Amino acid sequence: MKRLLLSVLTTSWIAAANPSATAASPSEGELLEMSMLHAGLERRYLLHRPRGASEAAQRKPLVLVLHGGGGTAQGMIRLTRGRFNELADRQGFYVVYPQGVDKAWNEGRLDRISGALRRGIDDVGFLGTLIDELVSTHPIDAARVFATGISNGGMMSLRLGCSLGDKVRGVAPVASSIPADIEGLCQDASGVSLVVINGTEDRLVPYGGGTVKVLWSKRGEVIGTDRTIDLWRLKNRCQPDAVMLQLPDTAADGTHADRTEYNGCQAGAKVVLYRVAGGGHTWPGGEAYLTERLIGRTSRDFNAADEIWSVFGALR
Repeated sequence: MKRLLLSVLTTSWIAAANPSATAASPSEGELLEMSMLHAGLERRYLLHRPRGASEAAQRKPLVLVLHGGGGTAQGMIRLTRGRFNELADRQGFYVVYPQGVDKAWNEGRLDRISGALRRGIDDVGFLGTLIDELVSTHPIDAARVFATGISNGGMMSLRLGCSLGDKVRGVAPVASSIPADIEGLCQDASGVSLVVINGTEDRLVPYGGGTVKVLWSKRGEVIGTDRTIDLWRLKNRCQPDAVMLQLPDTAADGTHADRTEYNGCQAGAKVVLYRVAGGGHTWPGGEAYLTERLIGRTSRDFNAADEIWSVFGALR
């Protein structure tokens, strides 16, 4: 029964979507299926090229969007309801959806179930090389590269912020915190911005830190959300005073959110927390990929992609 439920959870996550990787219309960008060789493995990814990219005089930002454990690049587009692609066409930036080996990312958490960990996959190296490849082959601004993701993908974005501060300008983990096993890598000074969007009732990645659990399986440890914010605030030498804002509670979904922002950080960086009271292991404004009983509530008060880009897009 345990194995069956775990299979259902994983399959439901993977089956989120399988969109066609083609141009939808002349007014929209193109979604391209691409691959590259890294460490002897073919690594696949989807690249959304925004409309008008070939005619652009200036180089454009790039956002990496990383799927969760058991997920797919295609499924991440469905989970976010294609919102990053819509924003990319409107605001002018590239979006890349990489695919993890065995549908997972090796972000440094000691998760013995993860195939990416067991196989020793170098995802830091892969994603760093992918960034270099895209910057060299497309009109992308190397100084405005960002990463986001959910769950295992959000932790991978945090790992990039800790290990690739020379390539990544900002990271935005959703339903994620820093894996306890790499906390020591995340304390050096940097100008990498951070946006965290976490639900207080996340049943998989606990808001206060501790053991990551998928049903009955223990999947490593994370530090708490508040500790993640404090670490990053000190790392970026931000001012201790914060600007706090209660977001409008517009939907009857059992959640409400507040936004806390730290300013005065080095290199113009930002540290921002969206605390979703009552929120679960979900992407606010996105697809409810499993039942509320399994993953908790999805906030409809705001769209995570919109809020993430509102921070990333303002960084120069």
